[in-house]
Amino acid sequence: MRVSINQLYQKAVDAQKQGQWEQVVQLLQPLLQAMPDHAKALHLMGQAKSIQQDHQVAEKYVLKAIQLSENKYNLNTLGLIYLRQDRILKAIEAFKKALTLDSKSSEIYNNLAQSNLFIGNSQDAINYFHIALSIRTDPLLVSNYLLCLNYVSFLSPEQIFQAHTQYVRSLPVKPEYKHQKNVTKNKIRIGYVSSQFCQNPIRFFLLPVLKNHDKNSFIIYCYSDTQKEDEITDQIKEYVSEWTRTIHMSHDELASKIYHDKIDILVDLSGHVSCSRLPVFVQQPARFQFTWLGYPNTTGLKHIQYRFTDAIADPPVNDQYYSEQLIRLSPCFLSYQPEKNSPAVSTLPADNANVITLGSFNNLAKINASVIKLWSDILKTLPNTRLLLKAVPLSDIKIQEYVINKFRSHGVANEIKCLGFIKNMQSHLNMYHEIDLALDPFPYNGTTTTCDALWMGVPVLTRCGETHASRVGTSLLSCIGLTDFIAHSDADYVSKAILLCQNFCILRDIRKKLRNLCLQSALMDGSRFTRSMENVYHNLIANLNKI
Repeated sequence: MRVSINQLYQKAVDAQKQGQWEQVVQLLQPLLQAMPDHAKALHLMGQAKSIQQDHQVAEKYVLKAIQLSENKYNLNTLGLIYLRQDRILKAIEAFKKALTLDSKSSEIYNNLAQSNLFIGNSQDAINYFHIALSIRTDPLLVSNYLLCLNYVSFLSPEQIFQAHTQYVRSLPVKPEYKHQKNVTKNKIRIGYVSSQFCQNPIRFFLLPVLKNHDKNSFIIYCYSDTQKEDEITDQIKEYVSEWTRTIHMSHDELASKIYHDKIDILVDLSGHVSCSRLPVFVQQPARFQFTWLGYPNTTGLKHIQYRFTDAIADPPVNDQYYSEQLIRLSPCFLSYQPEKNSPAVSTLPADNANVITLGSFNNLAKINASVIKLWSDILKTLPNTRLLLKAVPLSDIKIQEYVINKFRSHGVANEIKCLGFIKNMQSHLNMYHEIDLALDPFPYNGTTTTCDALWMGVPVLTRCGETHASRVGTSLLSCIGLTDFIAHSDADYVSKAILLCQNFCILRDIRKKLRNLCLQSALMDGSRFTRSMENVYHNLIANLNKI
């Protein structure tokens, strides 16, 4: 029986390495029935259940494994399970305990950095990333670190750019694919690469492009690392000619697949966001390679020749901070398609509540120390205001208390209301009925949250900075003609907030007009936007064939 147990466990480990988590569970169930105190099997079952998003069951398995063997692997996995449940303070506690057993684990320091970033502690996150990178450098860890840099206010654009240019050093050297001099096919082949072809914010900007692509001129391919497909995945598939599920492909295998599909233009939709496929682009599987939408900065790779942006999000002075050539679309670098059957715009909430409600539905990583300080200045100046925050981690009461106490430490006595996970888009959009004025965080502005707010009649006050991430709000507001809501300094941001909160009539008037402003703007003209992208592609191919 002992040999049988060992064989089952080894088969489960082999299945894990192949990403076959369903098979892992099937193999471990009889093993744990025969030997319920097999600590390694309990740990692996916890990992599998968590990957399958059965986090409560996963937690039970790993806690039992820890009772039998409290080691760094079990504690690290427990932290990851808490992190996936957005119980971030519990995750931090588990990771710190794991470090007491191994202070040289770059993986645990990475997880601790991520956890701190997710609750707005970007300085602590960077410190932990520095420790992790001093131990070991690998592409995923470097990407996580680079993503974190977009959330901090104390680094210059030059410093952030230089950090991105170092990414390529973490990658193994690979030969590049060679391409024919001319493109002779009747139709241009575009390939989109992402792990987020699902219920993810990029869908509001990707779907209008896929929907409006000229199918007489282009063949659309999608290379999907999406873990869990859903109804949005099905929508995307409707507009795609070729769909390839790539989740179990290595970077080399995916690069080969793209090359043999004869893709002319390959578009990265993720940048340095999790599950990045940037190592694929280093092999140059397509002649022309772009990055767009999913990441607010350069990839740092010379192999990606172009990046779509606009003249407001990236004025000419920003060219020096990109390894890519910037292609500026006009007037905006994206097009927004709101949720179908969106609720109607409500009347101004302050008219009934007799108090102004400021709000932000951005993720907590964007609500850093600088943001909290400035928002606190606004709240303290306006005692007849309250703040509404909505972010998934705020489902945890302890996280609510943690965030509210950050404001209290600045002397804020105003009411602060926190909301966590909301099940569907309809309910999410209805929450804008409670907000009079949305506050845009900085230096990493909102994108989807800003578009949703504007669509629901809620004006957004933004703080314009130097980087793309800190100028997205300025681009979006300029696109619909709401430039009065753009601040160019901290003092300007506070003074504009005070002025708006003291004048209900301004907020009331703009709320009535905002949806029509959106509908009439280029922001919601998906056909026009897609043609502008396609013109770039046509020109690239035409110029190539002239050579």
